[in-house]
Amino acid sequence: MGIIVAVPNDESLASEIGKKGSQNGITYYDRKMNGEDIVALVPSDATGKFYAVGEAVSLADIVVISTANIDSLFGEAVIAASLLEKKVIFTEENDISGILKSIVLREYSFCNRKMITEKIISVCGERKADSEELRIDLDKAFPVKGIGTVLLGFVRSGRVKVHDDLQLNGEKEILVRSIQVHDSDTEEAKLGDRVGLAVKGAGHEEIEKGDILSRKGRPKTDSFVSEIYMSPLCKGIDIENTSYTLVSGFSVVSCRIKKEENLFQIKLERPAALLESDKFILIRDKSPRIIASGKILKKG
Repeated sequence: MGIIVAVPNDESLASEIGKKGSQNGITYYDRKMNGEDIVALVPSDATGKFYAVGEAVSLADIVVISTANIDSLFGEAVIAASLLEKKVIFTEENDISGILKSIVLREYSFCNRKMITEKIISVCGERKADSEELRIDLDKAFPVKGIGTVLLGFVRSGRVKVHDDLQLNGEKEILVRSIQVHDSDTEEAKLGDRVGLAVKGAGHEEIEKGDILSRKGRPKTDSFVSEIYMSPLCKGIDIENTSYTLVSGFSVVSCRIKKEENLFQIKLERPAALLESDKFILIRDKSPRIIASGKILKKG
């Protein structure tokens, strides 16, 4: 199984984890070590496209945060990891014990950056069983001469094999013609793999970033009911009647929020491929940019 790592605030740290690869809002760094396939996700432009921080952290099995610079991006990375309940590894450049007293993290540890890859593998020793239902989150599609449509994404759960019949957002039938992981042909891809799929049944222009492949019908939605958990920096803010950017995996979409008793109705600007139980964060243009997180309870 592969390990997905978010490195939200230090691209030089990602270069110590793996070799630089493709870029699409997120820059990918790949590495094979001790039988593990590791992919590090770094926002390509955290200033101009801050939503990529949310994409990377929400996709990740673990978040690696550099303490080399204790700046606003560092703080936002910690808040994102906390709200999305991610395991965190901090580097050891600076003492952040005072900061962590006011932040609730699911689990965290410290590591010398030169040993970061070994630490990632040890922390991610136990992951979800690959018997779960298949889900592949897509971030790119393009045509290849002589092959057809190629899709790139991550296996978020389950396994995919050559010749599998899948559904794109529950709307189109897709046949998997071939599979690549780390640029090598394979008969199947597993949980956490960064995968390339040559497919039949859809043209590249029909695929959007954030689309989902599965074996069951998973149609897009433009509204859902959710829990909301406010950032500790934003408690007391009225989040109704204001537009925010919702980020969940590769899905990035504007939304508005209406409170209904103890829950919230989220209305999206356009339909997105989101599933019940998916977690998300809400961001805005001004500081603090990360407002809250949530979990989808029921699609509209």
